[in-house]
Amino acid sequence: MKTIFLDWGGVIADDPGDEFLAELLREIGASDEQIQEIFQSYMRRFMRGEISEADYWNELRVNYGFTIHDSISDEFKKWNGLAANENVLALVDEAKAKGWQVAILSNVIEPTYNVLEAAGFYDKFDAIIASCKEGFAKPDTEIYKIALEKLNTAASESVFIDDKQSNLIPADTLGFKTILAENPEQIIRDIKIILES
Repeated sequence: MKTIFLDWGGVIADDPGDEFLAELLREIGASDEQIQEIFQSYMRRFMRGEISEADYWNELRVNYGFTIHDSISDEFKKWNGLAANENVLALVDEAKAKGWQVAILSNVIEPTYNVLEAAGFYDKFDAIIASCKEGFAKPDTEIYKIALEKLNTAASESVFIDDKQSNLIPADTLGFKTILAENPEQIIRDIKIILES
C-alpha cells in the first residue's frame, strides 16, 4: 500500500456539508421538496463543474424566483467543514513522513473548493481530486480512475476513506482497500492500523 485517498467533509472535517447546503437553500426560500429537486438536478451539475457558480445561482433565481444576494459565496466561509479535525490532519503528516502519498478525493462545489483552498488546507496534500474540477463526482467510476492516474498508483496499492457507503462501492470494485468513516476516533484508529501494517 502506498496511497491514501480521503474525503474532506465527514472524514477530515466532521461536517459532511449536506445539511449546510440544504440550510443555505432554506435561507433563500426553498422548500424541502425544492431542495431535493435542486440537489438532484442543479447541484448534481454544479458538483461536476458542468455549470459555474454564477450560472447555478442564476438558474435558481430564474427557475424558482429566489432572491439571492451577490455576496452569497461569503456564506461558505461559515461552513463547519472549514474546521478540520486536527488529529486526523496530523495523521496526514505522519503518513507522508512514512513515505505514503496522501490525496483528497472529494465531491465539492466551486465555492467550497475556493474557501478550502484559500484557507490553505489543500497545500498539505499531494493532490486534490475535486469533482468540480474533474467533471465527474463520486460514485462515478471515472473519478476514481482519475485519482489513480494523478497519483501514478494502482487501486491495489490504495486506501480510500469516505463517510458514504455508496461512494466506497465503486472504489471497492476497482480494488481499493476501503474504510467507511463513522467518527473521528474510528477514522484515526483505522488509519493508524494501516500506517503500522
